[in-house]
Amino acid sequence: MAKSAGQSTDAAPTTGIKRQAVVIVHGQGEQRPMGTIRDFVKTLWQENPELDTPGKPSDRPRPIWIVPDDKSGLYELQRITTPEHNGRRTDFFELYYADLLNATPVRNLWRWMKRLLWIDPADVPAHMKWPWGTFWLLTVVAILCALFAILGIPDLLRLSWYDHFVSAEAMRGHLISIAALSLILLPKFFGQLGFLKIIPRRLLIVIIALGVLDSFGWNGHVTNLMILGALIYLAETMLLPYFGDAASYLSAQTETVQSRQGVRNRGLALLKALHEDQNYDRVIVIAHSLGSVLAYDLLHILWREVGPTKDNPPSPEAAEALRTLDAFVARNPREAWDAATIDEYQRLQWKAFEALSRQKGEMGTMAGWKVSDLVTLGSPLSSAEFLITDGAADFARMKTERVLPTNPPQPYDETHGAIYEDSDKGPVAHHAAVFSPLRWTNLYDRVDSPLFLLGDAISGPLSGDKRFGPGVSDVPVEITWGRLGWRLFTHNFYWTDTAQEGEPPAAHVTAFREAVGLERSSG
Repeated sequence: MAKSAGQSTDAAPTTGIKRQAVVIVHGQGEQRPMGTIRDFVKTLWQENPELDTPGKPSDRPRPIWIVPDDKSGLYELQRITTPEHNGRRTDFFELYYADLLNATPVRNLWRWMKRLLWIDPADVPAHMKWPWGTFWLLTVVAILCALFAILGIPDLLRLSWYDHFVSAEAMRGHLISIAALSLILLPKFFGQLGFLKIIPRRLLIVIIALGVLDSFGWNGHVTNLMILGALIYLAETMLLPYFGDAASYLSAQTETVQSRQGVRNRGLALLKALHEDQNYDRVIVIAHSLGSVLAYDLLHILWREVGPTKDNPPSPEAAEALRTLDAFVARNPREAWDAATIDEYQRLQWKAFEALSRQKGEMGTMAGWKVSDLVTLGSPLSSAEFLITDGAADFARMKTERVLPTNPPQPYDETHGAIYEDSDKGPVAHHAAVFSPLRWTNLYDRVDSPLFLLGDAISGPLSGDKRFGPGVSDVPVEITWGRLGWRLFTHNFYWTDTAQEGEPPAAHVTAFREAVGLERSSG
């Protein structure tokens, strides 16, 4: 992977980039507007030591300005901009879409879950076997608990619950529950007891539940109802907010077409507004989780509309840079790429981006391609054949047919790569060649073991001819936090510096900053 221009100097970057836009695409869940972007700005700009000028003191956090955003289409959002640094200024935008997927019908979620449950086990990727098996187990447990709850209704109605609740035998359980509840509430109302907040709240909730079970003499019906309640709670707090978004976007069904179209329209409007703004020389897209699927789709659509296809032919300089990329791909069989090959390929991609970004249209305005980098974090695209298409064969077919763009792009035909000769327009790129000038870097924290909650089970590699092409630069990271090096579900920590105070930045944050390359001056 190419190095970022983290080792900055007083000279302006050699590419001549004066202003760039960074678009943050959040993941699934009930996100608050501006809730994610601030953390990204803190990591990439405000607290980034790689932007320090050697030999000069640098105060951190670096200053930012928050100004109205007239490009996202939402009054809830604002643009975060930086002062000029080494001749370059950066504006951060958030592509917010949670509101458009908020009203996920349970029917959509159930249809998507049913598809995952009944998928052919042969089509489940190896790294998803354990999560898929656990999904099946929890489904069976939920069905059995619901069945036992229905069958136990007559017995529950015959029990004298009040007499048991006030009996001496129930007092021990009451005291356990009251003590745990007090440890939750007391720090809230008495500031001097704030030290009690160190006790994990989830642990105290479990203790309350155990106290309730003890109060009722560990009655089997009560235990079953509490398990069923816990599963319903998990469904309400996790399945609907998180997987509900995935069900609304990943599955193309009659009920989801409108929400998918709305999300894409908003995202495309933002990217086109940045592309058409003559103040911007470069656009970087950073996407997390489900947002990486959305970003992948949006960039493909954007390329079809403003890329160097036959509707907007490339300049001779840009066409030559794209031909150089095609020649490089032709010389290097897709199954034999290594890190050095990817580095050289990304260097040529940057050259193609530079050539396209300099392309002029009518009246001297910029008409070329402006998006230089896609950085994905914890992307479920690693399980595309499982989550998006109907198995590995369907995934391979959709790539070959150029429905799903690859990096490098699929060839136009047997004799042409991404560039082919149009009879009227001359050399042009085909509609799925978006990753010719667009570098794709993917950070993932995959742990392939039965302990799939360690690391990030949603993430995974994207590079390779059987995935999205050997030109994707995969960066495996190992995210830990705390002095004990916790590794539990690291899906939301890619942009969080988990290093202890006084220590160098965490390795995964350094890799993230390098992938973005705020002050990159060459490929």
